[in-house]
Amino acid sequence: MVVQAAIPLLVEIGPSVTTLQIARAAGISEPTIFRAFTDKNELLTACLAHVSDPGHVVQALEAIEPTMPLPERLVAVIETIRAQGERTGAVANAVRLAGAARPRTHESMSEEERDRLSESRNSSYASLHAAVAAVFEPDADALRLPVEDVATLVLAIVMALGRGGSWDTGIASITTDGLADLILHGITTHHPPSAAPSPGD
Repeated sequence: MVVQAAIPLLVEIGPSVTTLQIARAAGISEPTIFRAFTDKNELLTACLAHVSDPGHVVQALEAIEPTMPLPERLVAVIETIRAQGERTGAVANAVRLAGAARPRTHESMSEEERDRLSESRNSSYASLHAAVAAVFEPDADALRLPVEDVATLVLAIVMALGRGGSWDTGIASITTDGLADLILHGITTHHPPSAAPSPGD
């Protein structure tokens, strides 16, 4: 409950958010926070762990109604991944600025630790990829690529645009709806007919 209340405040206010503000948002007294957390830094670290859990975005993707038209489902996918990226980025930045968590560098880890980290990241991506593919599965026959490939492309585009937790592409037309339209219809204003097959093809 405390973490859930703290995350929106971290996104809105940043590292300067106080435990009193968090307590009020959670509907509890400030001393109650310190029954669960040693100090504010421990709370912020817990917030980062919570918001980084891919299970939340997977649940949101699984909740997308499969009977919605494909363009609406694509917009929902983009909005879900975008919101998760912005929220995670904002919380991670707030935690970093507060000095609550100092992640170890890749070089300072043992080989076993690096392997575990890589396995965790691969597992997280696999669950996210499967959830996105499932959203497009009802239209599998209408897609030019297998749903698995579509999911890969959509994730690559959306995650690249939101890298660092922001959605500042520098291209005014790339709104969520605009990006969905671009993914669905490409970069041309019309779709020319396919070239006739050559003799012998």
